[in-house]
Amino acid sequence: MKVKIALGQIEPSTLKKEDNFKKMKNYIKKASNQNVNLIIFPELSLTGYNCGDDFFNISEKIPGPTVEKFEEIAKTNDIYVIWGMPEKGIDGVLYNDAVLVGPEGYIGKWRKHTLPGHATDKVGPGAFPDRRYFRAGSKSPVFETKIGKIGMMVCYDIYFPEISRLLTLKGADILVGISGSPSFEKDIFEPLVKARAMENAIWYAYCNLGGKEGDTEYWGGSTIIGPGDKDTKVPGEPIICKADYDKEDLVMGTIDYERTREFRPYFPVLRDIRLDFYEDLYKSAKEIT
Repeated sequence: MKVKIALGQIEPSTLKKEDNFKKMKNYIKKASNQNVNLIIFPELSLTGYNCGDDFFNISEKIPGPTVEKFEEIAKTNDIYVIWGMPEKGIDGVLYNDAVLVGPEGYIGKWRKHTLPGHATDKVGPGAFPDRRYFRAGSKSPVFETKIGKIGMMVCYDIYFPEISRLLTLKGADILVGISGSPSFEKDIFEPLVKARAMENAIWYAYCNLGGKEGDTEYWGGSTIIGPGDKDTKVPGEPIICKADYDKEDLVMGTIDYERTREFRPYFPVLRDIRLDFYEDLYKSAKEIT
């Protein structure tokens, strides 16, 4: 199966949901005119990342009013859409979500599993506010759609190879990572995305925020990476498309799931999994105090 994917690397306006929604709507129409099957937007692209305590006011139920708007657009344009937004859970509990809708309506959500709370003075206070506002997700679904099985993750989730491996073993055809990664993380973050594709021999679509939000500058660099090249035997190839650094961009590329089946016999990372390592990893992680 071949799937055409667009990456909508937008610069968000803090707290201006309607402005950000209109921008994404325009990107969706542009992508639809190019026969795109799936368009992906970054982490918290609906609201921006620097919302502070207003996260409690601007978050929504999922599904809810904004999801319904995206459902209508997806149906009208016959396209699948992934974007990031804050979810209002029970009793004011918030989650940082990736949401998936398609022509058939709302499909599902991924609640960010790993919440950064490490300090940094590079972009000012609040650069990583997740632990202050959000609760970690605990379910790891893979969503079956007409364009394949999709596994999603949000930003810091990408740092943990166990998450990508789990979604791969659950049968994902493609992994989608969305982030709001600031510029100083570029040299750390960019290689991780390629590594997640390489170590699972799987398609990986990554969409990061671009531009500037208040004092925060995002490095962009959204990309689609293949599982590997069966002729050169090189994993993590080809690079299907690459967005500009540091600013808004819209890029598109076509993937082919047949490449995965062709390459994995030459790079059998799934065959070579050692279950005893996983058991040891679990025991050792459990002992951390």
